[in-house]
Amino acid sequence: MTAPKRIGKYEIADQIGVGGFGVVYKAWDPYIQRWVALKTCAATDEEATQRFFREAQLAGALQHPNITLIFDFGIDDGTPYFVQEFLSGKDLDELVEHTQLSFEGILAILIQVCVGLEFAHSRGIVHRDIKPANVRVLEDGTVKIMDFGIAKSLQAESSLTQTGVALGTAGYLAPEQLSGKPLDSRTDIFSLGVMAYELIAGTRPFAGPNISNVIYQILHQDPVAPRQRNSRCPERLERAILKALAKDPDERWPTVRDAGQELKEVLASLSGRTQAQRTETTTALVRGELARLAGRPSRNLTAPTQLAARPLDHLPAEHVPPKEPTKRGLLWVLAPLTVVAVAVLAWLAFRGIAENSVADTPAGRSIPIPATAVLGPSPAPIPTPGPQRVSVELFVDPVSEIEVDGVSLGKVQSTRVDLTVGGHRIRQRIPGYRDKDHAVEVTTQTTQLKLHLPPFGLLTVVNDFGVPVQGARVYLDDEELGALPVKDRKVPAGVHTLVINWPGRGEYREQVEIPPGGSVPRIVAPQ
Repeated sequence: MTAPKRIGKYEIADQIGVGGFGVVYKAWDPYIQRWVALKTCAATDEEATQRFFREAQLAGALQHPNITLIFDFGIDDGTPYFVQEFLSGKDLDELVEHTQLSFEGILAILIQVCVGLEFAHSRGIVHRDIKPANVRVLEDGTVKIMDFGIAKSLQAESSLTQTGVALGTAGYLAPEQLSGKPLDSRTDIFSLGVMAYELIAGTRPFAGPNISNVIYQILHQDPVAPRQRNSRCPERLERAILKALAKDPDERWPTVRDAGQELKEVLASLSGRTQAQRTETTTALVRGELARLAGRPSRNLTAPTQLAARPLDHLPAEHVPPKEPTKRGLLWVLAPLTVVAVAVLAWLAFRGIAENSVADTPAGRSIPIPATAVLGPSPAPIPTPGPQRVSVELFVDPVSEIEVDGVSLGKVQSTRVDLTVGGHRIRQRIPGYRDKDHAVEVTTQTTQLKLHLPPFGLLTVVNDFGVPVQGARVYLDDEELGALPVKDRKVPAGVHTLVINWPGRGEYREQVEIPPGGSVPRIVAPQ
């Protein structure tokens, strides 16, 4: 099937996947000028369509560095779609097929999955389909949880959840999912245990020739101990995995935070380095594992297409209504008529006086004529021409809120405005980032005005497991960003020094590079 050229405002570049509900495309957002992943819903039945809508709603409500961000949702020609961030790197199932991950790398991945799940659980959402294919490891080591397609909100029961079991991958499903019992956050802990087992042992804990056999094992059989399959597995890690795989939810880790904290302690036991050093090391290890993958990584994520390079013309040009006549303007019109009327009345009055007193006028004596009598109608004033106006194309980079001489144009990337010849003040504003006033001079030859602000990216800084936030302050290049945590803060693109200070506890310090239009997350703890 040929991919469409455009869905909504998004230009389709390539088809990158096909799922149960529809097709996933790589697309270009011409407004924000970034690559995105666009997922369509091809299902025609109402229940599947509602499930697709719910995936967008649930995932869109979760803004976290370890969860794939949802940007937009829409319907194009009757086909629902939603738009999410385009992720580099590899899916975890593809990653483990190409390389043997170190224990440190595995733990670094699992801990980040715990962080993302803990955030979702705190919002009342259970993923219900945790598996390597739904975990993305980016090129910088960041882990993203994907596909909340069968996620369930604990705060809103729905008949749609009853068919969710059939949509998951059988080998990762918890016993309560297969038996139709109530689900909670511990369901994700079981799936996390299956994934951890597979990463450590090289095979799933429940595997068989068919789905029925796999389901039977999940419900009735205990898995082989991970150390029997990989003797290098630490005993404490084995205990943590087996506890996550308990048949009874009450015997599992009570929360994913507890499971993640245990994994952190296992990671700590692998070396004597400080916590911050271990975090930095494990991130580097994951990055190194990705670098050794066969095939080329997807790096061409910023080149704009021809469509994206074209200026937008969707915003209306400024409309300047004609001015109503003022009182002063009316006086200019009435003044000549008044002078004429006074002159006529004076002349008539003079003639009457002259006729009545002609006999009494001495011969040869001239009678003075009032000056008003000889005033003719005053010439109409020459109209003063109004200020000359020119039509100017306004280009703004990046998209910003624009005011021209105090008149707001809203968000602008490209639009046409009518400006008078002379000086103007244009304010360019990106909320949460920068304001800038531009003094511009418009002449009759002016056809374009270009306004610029330095490019920016988004920085998110959150605390690690068990790390308090009270009193912690975040600084970027000695400029205070505020209290920990800092989420989606707009900062100038480039290399910066990030410092988090805990009074009396120490600090976290590192060099971070913020790419233009990119999003950089950091999980921090005192060094």
